[in-house]
Formats: sequence, C-alpha cells, structure tokens
Amino acid sequence: MTMMRNTLVLLGALSCLAPTHPATAAEGCPDLEGKDTAAHLEYLRGDRSKLATKCIVEAINYVGAKRYPPASQVLVQYLDYHEPDYFRQLPLRLAPDAIYPAIGALYRLGRQVVPELTAAISDASTSDLVRQNAADTIFLMYGPNNPEGIAVLVRAAHAQTDDPTASIRLMDQARRLARKCGITARNDCENAVLK
Repeated sequence: MTMMRNTLVLLGALSCLAPTHPATAAEGCPDLEGKDTAAHLEYLRGDRSKLATKCIVEAINYVGAKRYPPASQVLVQYLDYHEPDYFRQLPLRLAPDAIYPAIGALYRLGRQVVPELTAAISDASTSDLVRQNAADTIFLMYGPNNPEGIAVLVRAAHAQTDDPTASIRLMDQARRLARKCGITARNDCENAVLK
C-alpha cells in the first residue's frame, strides 16, 4: 500500500514536469516568439526587474524542455522565481516544482547539474529560498532513491575542507531532506546523513 502511494506521489510530481512543447512555449510572449533556445536563455540573462513575468516562465520552461545544458547556471539563479500571484491562485501544499518553474527545468537537465546545485547550496551569498529549492531539485532528481540524493549532499559537505560553514549549509539541507523521506525510506535517508 505504501509503495503504491509513493509511486502515485512520484507520478504526480513527474506529471507536473511534463515538457512544454517548444513550439508553443512563446505563446503570449511576443519577445520570444519564433526564437531559438539560445535566445530564450539570453532573455533570462536580462535585468529581471524589466522582464515580463509570462516571458520569464515561458523562457524557463522552454530551455528546460529543450534540455539545454548552458542554461543551468542561469536556471539556478531563478530558483527563487515564481509568478507574483501564484500563491493566491493555487491550493496550498503544492510540490515546489509546481511553484518554482526553474526546479522543473533543472530536473529536466538531469544530474549533470548537481555540482552547480551543491555549489549554490554551499555558497554563503545564496538566499535561503534558493538553497532550499536547490536541495529540493536534487531530491527530486533522485526520485525513489532519496537516500542517494541525500548522500550527494553529504559527500559535497565532506569535500568542503576549506570552508566549514559551507559544509554546515550542505548538511543542514541533507538533514531537512531526510525528514521529507517517506516512511519506507526514512531509516535509509537518516543513515545517509550519518555517512
């Protein structure tokens, strides 16, 4: 029963990450209509305060759907971005990837972006929200193998021999993720923190 429930939760999360069809990604955003992936990424590099909300979301989804690796650094910077009215429109308790489109886009890029995510988590200048969303992205990437996602953070923490506070930031996220593990994986998740 628990395994079936976990499978349904995972399938529900993955359905939120269904790729946006690139041909329709620029609908409602004239600035991006007919533009290629590099142009969508360049748009995201612009001054955020001057970019249109709908276009930001469209560009994030587009580069994610295209699985465009050069976008990873920029997408990490957008881990705190959500549409301003998003929380008022939707029910509470949504998965983070449904609220923050960069989580879904980074998920689509795959585990190759894990080093950039761990770097963001360990960086003192990273906001708490970006740090948490970076960790949640790693957690999502490892799906049913949550203990391995936590182990990635623990290994990154142990590698921070020159900066103990960076190690602490990584371990804090590993502990937080261990508390999010389902009952069947909880012991393995907690053990991953201790390795």
